[in-house]
Amino acid sequence: MDNCSGNLAESLRAQDLDRIRLSTYRTACKLRFVQKKCNLHLVDIWNVIEALRENALNNLDPSIELNVARLEAVISTIFYQLNKRMPTTHQINVEQSISLLLNFLLAAFDPPGGETEIRVIYYCMGPILQKGQVQGRVSCLL
Repeated sequence: MDNCSGNLAESLRAQDLDRIRLSTYRTACKLRFVQKKCNLHLVDIWNVIEALRENALNNLDPSIELNVARLEAVISTIFYQLNKRMPTTHQINVEQSISLLLNFLLAAFDPPGGETEIRVIYYCMGPILQKGQVQGRVSCLL
């Protein structure tokens, strides 16, 4: 686990969200924490649409898989475009946000011993955590 991903996991543990009894609320709180830590709460649908268009993903079949380099390019586009729209007093650390989100997604989707590729549909949909096997893997992470 890389340093940024480790920091995210440590920060998550420090929040002591495991004391929440109901698993649905506990998972929601953890995902909200990850969302805020990665600055995803600032991203709107138009940022995502623009990033998908810039990376020529808007016309692809949703079952196409993204390799890590392409995924990183899309995430980078999202955060750099977001920073352009933010006032100078509210700029985010783009590199840190990219690293945190990429490492979180790779930890959630990385098959043991396999090459990491994420289907476009999972990336575009947002609520990717409602897929059976993926949900289990994310639950282990959280």
